Amino acid sequence: MFEDIRRAFESLLNGEVPATERRGMLSEMRETLVRARLAVDDLRTGVVATRERLVQEQQELATISRRKTLAEGIGDTETVTVAARFESHQAERVLVLDRKLEAQEGELALVEREVDEMKAQFRAASAGVGSGLREGGIGS
Repeated sequence: MFEDIRRAFESLLNGEVPATERRGMLSEMRETLVRARLAVDDLRTGVVATRERLVQEQQELATISRRKTLAEGIGDTETVTVAARFESHQAERVLVLDRKLEAQEGELALVEREVDEMKAQFRAASAGVGSGLREGGIGS
């Protein structure tokens, strides 16, 4: 997701960026980190929304199953048939939402790790790593 940014950080950390361009590059990286944090917030919001919808759909499935069981108890075969069809559709919906939630949580974890790595690289770049200041230069 952030491959271009990661390469820019690597170039900066490895001292491949001229000193005259470091400040501008650091400024761009700071802005990118802000956007990345906003993206993480959006992903978190999506996870929460999916989790809430999954709970609602699971409750609906429980209600449908309960109604089907009641219909079976009184021998209402027509209602049992209809309820079984709805139960099947609802179970599939719950399964899909469960998979969606799992994928969103995985994506969120991945992006959070990437952002944490970028923060660490930004701190190192801001501290002058790769600038020659700490590598046998003035700061040694």
